[in-house]
Amino acid sequence: MPRLAANTTTLRRVLPIVEHVQIAGVPDRNEPDTGELNHAIFLAELDRLGYTGWVGAEYRPAGDTVAGLGWAATYGVLPR
Repeated sequence: MPRLAANTTTLRRVLPIVEHVQIAGVPDRNEPDTGELNHAIFLAELDRLGYTGWVGAEYRPAGDTVAGLGWAATYGVLPR
């Protein structure tokens, strides 16, 4: 958890100059719900801090593209 604390501490410090955020799984750049960073905590922290800018998900799906969007349903993003 120290790594996350460092990430949110940095986020709080630099947020005033952030114009957009891009997320992906770390380190393999697959779906955001994979890897080292807990995207749910990170996105919740953005909300808590009042961030109103865009958040883009730029990643390489590990499998089927539509299945790879499953993580986003929590945020109201649904495939057509």
